[in-house]
Amino acid sequence: MMASSHSFNRSIMMMMMMMLLVASIIIPHSEAKVSSGKVHLSGAQTESTLVKFAVGASSTGKIDVLLTSYGMYENELELKMHIYADEEWPAVKRSTLCSQKVRYAQTSLPIVFDYKGMMPDTRPGKKKTDRAEIYTSRIQTEIENPPSGRLAQGKERKDRSRYFYFLIDDCSLERYNHDDKAPDITFDATVLNGTDHLPADEAGIGFLLVLTLAFSGALALLLLFKLVRTIGGEVHVAILIVIAACGCNAASSLCELIHRSVFAANGVGSYSMDALSSHFEALSDSMVALILLSIGGGWTLPSDVKGGGFQSESGVNKLMKGVRNPAGSLIDFITSRGVSGTGTGGFVALSLIVVHAGLAQWGRTFDDDFDTYHALEHPPGRALMFLRVLLGLVFITGVGMIRSSGRCPPSLMSFLTKFGLVGLSYFASLPGVSLFCKTLPYYQRHQALHWGAAIVQACSLASLTWLFIGNADASAYHRLSRVGKDAATDMTADLAASSSGRSTSWKFGKTKINID
Repeated sequence: MMASSHSFNRSIMMMMMMMLLVASIIIPHSEAKVSSGKVHLSGAQTESTLVKFAVGASSTGKIDVLLTSYGMYENELELKMHIYADEEWPAVKRSTLCSQKVRYAQTSLPIVFDYKGMMPDTRPGKKKTDRAEIYTSRIQTEIENPPSGRLAQGKERKDRSRYFYFLIDDCSLERYNHDDKAPDITFDATVLNGTDHLPADEAGIGFLLVLTLAFSGALALLLLFKLVRTIGGEVHVAILIVIAACGCNAASSLCELIHRSVFAANGVGSYSMDALSSHFEALSDSMVALILLSIGGGWTLPSDVKGGGFQSESGVNKLMKGVRNPAGSLIDFITSRGVSGTGTGGFVALSLIVVHAGLAQWGRTFDDDFDTYHALEHPPGRALMFLRVLLGLVFITGVGMIRSSGRCPPSLMSFLTKFGLVGLSYFASLPGVSLFCKTLPYYQRHQALHWGAAIVQACSLASLTWLFIGNADASAYHRLSRVGKDAATDMTADLAASSSGRSTSWKFGKTKINID
């Protein structure tokens, strides 16, 4: 059995190394971020942001923009591309008129279109036979960081990483009603951070992803080693869920590393890999939250320890029933097609997963260059913070109900107090990290949020790993928990089965998977 477990572990590690090796070998090197999009200026929207890009300290950024107009832009006199530094950007956002905003620009470049002739109209929704008058304009310029000139307060600009915002605008549209003479414009922008394709705010993130991949992979392998040793015997489903959470966290880092490698090839990256990274991260988050809520609600503890604290029909009690046994509740929910008496529990468990996945996908509608699952700049990120706070309240309520059930041993009560504080710190830590990041300068927030979120998730996965592989002497929970115990010798498992009216285990070959 020991030899088979070592062979299995080596296979997993070899597979991960091969994926990274293939991604690094087959993908050539490139040096630019590429952004594309469509712009239509009007009196109501006199400007449009082409791209935001971070340039490193003491560096020179470069941008090459190709604009294509589908029809003649008749009045080009005030049609320009403006570049703003991040110090002035808040003032730009506060200004209401185009003429006020352009005063803060670092650079103003005129846009002059050249006629290219009647060509196929490639805009979405057009037929292959459609043709249009095509005009193009190309702008190439460099951006010095730090920019020349002082701040509005007369202070010198610091030599640091800095965001630059590239916009095109036509201020005449807010004075004259000639919206019908402003044609559709598409753009292809290529941006360099010195000689590097990655923006400066991604510095150090690659190293963090490698650390996360290694750490989460190591935890998954540690749990898999315990799992392999139980083949033919019994294992608790909670261990499988924690393995899946660790695996998803590692897979998220792996997908993001592949996306960054593809980004090095084409300046765009792989949308599918970046999307998978976000969803794997969301799935890992939801499983950690589900396990914490379930343990806090008494899952894996004997029925006589949980007591009767869940007998009332209050809304909180019903919710805690839903997360007490996620595996059993999900099976009941699926097999009964939602009509089982315990189907509410499966619905709660599924809802947690679906909501996290929905927030991850919603976040991608705001920025799809790199994973922005936790970004506070957007409503999905703020909704995630609110969800964490709400789940923290549910968690601490469940722990309190177990402690006050009247049947909780003093030794377990002490453990639950510590577990409650640790679990609550997990739910509160990401909102705390996010709020802390808001106090940092804007150009430091991206890296700080990534590192903070990664550390929080790593600590939670390590704590859950210890919770399910520790021996009976590790804590009072380990002495009472059904995890690692043989159901045949565990009288409380029979009591749970008879009281719930359903099986408390699955059979997978010769291996029995306990779910209570």
